[in-house]
Amino acid sequence: MDSKFLAKSFVECFCKADIEGIDSLLSIQFNLKGPLFEFDSKQDYIESLNGNLEADPEAEILSVIGNTEEATAFYKYRGNLIGQLFRCKEGKIYEAMLVFDTKNIA
Repeated sequence: MDSKFLAKSFVECFCKADIEGIDSLLSIQFNLKGPLFEFDSKQDYIESLNGNLEADPEAEILSVIGNTEEATAFYKYRGNLIGQLFRCKEGKIYEAMLVFDTKNIA
């Protein structure tokens, strides 16, 4: 799986609140940095989603660009414009950086 496919799949799963799907895309060493939280393990990130992630039927992927090891996705989720950089190797996402404006977070 290339980085663009992994990034697109991650965003699709996230917007559908498919935590099992997200889990299948992440490496054990996964870490995420964002404006509100940072996670240093796949387990901590997945646990944070349980009970907190909501599906958004109006979510929209605007763009996914990438190369062999990195991809960037831009999408709308719950009225927010989000940018996310994904770093991938061996068919899994091992790092993500999330960017969005926190003023619209309820």
